[in-house]
Amino acid sequence: MWEQASRRGMMRKTGSSWVNPAVLRWARKRLGLSPEDVEQISESLRSQLYAPVKAEEILRWERGEEEPDLEHLETLAEIYVCPLGYFFLPHPPQEHLPLSMRGLSPEKEGRLSPLSHRALRQFLELAEWTASLIERSNFEWKVSVEPIDPSSIEDIDILVQRERERLGFHPEVRGEWTDADEAFRWWRRRIESLGIFCFELKLEGGDVRGASVWVNSRYPFILVNRQDIEAATGRIFTLLHEYAHLLTSREGVACDFHDHGTERNPEILANRFAARMLLSHEELKCRLRELGMESYRARWGDKLLDEVRKPFFVSRDVIAIMLQEMGLAPPNFYRVKRMQWERRKIWKKGRGRPTRKEQALRKLGFSLTYLLSEARGSIPPAELADVLGMKVERIDEFFEWLRLELSSKR
Repeated sequence: MWEQASRRGMMRKTGSSWVNPAVLRWARKRLGLSPEDVEQISESLRSQLYAPVKAEEILRWERGEEEPDLEHLETLAEIYVCPLGYFFLPHPPQEHLPLSMRGLSPEKEGRLSPLSHRALRQFLELAEWTASLIERSNFEWKVSVEPIDPSSIEDIDILVQRERERLGFHPEVRGEWTDADEAFRWWRRRIESLGIFCFELKLEGGDVRGASVWVNSRYPFILVNRQDIEAATGRIFTLLHEYAHLLTSREGVACDFHDHGTERNPEILANRFAARMLLSHEELKCRLRELGMESYRARWGDKLLDEVRKPFFVSRDVIAIMLQEMGLAPPNFYRVKRMQWERRKIWKKGRGRPTRKEQALRKLGFSLTYLLSEARGSIPPAELADVLGMKVERIDEFFEWLRLELSSKR
């Protein structure tokens, strides 16, 4: 993607072998992609000027019966999220992804969908590219958070109060929001103001809801599923959940929020933190009194959860976690609910397709688009276009739009 300039610099090898069929096959299978999947993804990349590939061609290349052209290898490198040079290696390389899967339910480890595999690799590639840009540009990037030892957290409410103050959140702020999308933008801007990069990519909802990582132990990154449950309210919960991981560890982690109760699961603390950042026990008690729902229930239907959460711009996750904490729902209530929601596939669609400029801003966030605007003179235009996902001739137009967009929201 943003390494295309170097990939296109590869020259055809002389001799009888152009690429290693075994590596082609390995690169596809490590993401769980079928040849038909690759063909479909390649068709979606036509607008970015990648050459489409056919499933039959892929199989012939992997059997060594035919050899792909350079333009086809560029397409495969983009789809497989790997350097083009991989295809010329004598053996498949040993890869290490700096993301722990401890935040996933045990049955999901090693069984993620191709979509989630690609998104996680794209997240890491973009994070590493961003860190490299900062360092090679000698850009002074200030990060205002440092991880703390989670074992030192004796009272989570003290941590929540500190972070609410740092981010400038208090209940009255909700009055400034007209809808959940605006609430998400507010939280994202506040978190990114601390020097944290926040990206939005499409993940399989039943697999992964988010991820976080410190690159080079200096630069913090968050990944939010752009089609998270309950749209914007789900993304807000994900954002704060991943923020909790950055605050308590430098280990990269992919998450599904299932608090399956084992000591190795970092999700429990992150869930509690995110819920309490968004809503206090006192606020929830007042709301329940208002609705006449103050007593314990073995079952809380989704309609009841929706009624409770209505004034707060929070997801069902928040209400379910807090009802369980307050003893108003069974001890495993949130875990059961999460499993039900995933099976029902209640992932909601957005209100409409955003423009290409809006897509770029949503994907890359405010921190990276600001960094790109400051360092764009040192970034080759083709590389910058790849990062933004638009044609080179649209770059100036995008940054002018971005300047007006950000100034209008101050």
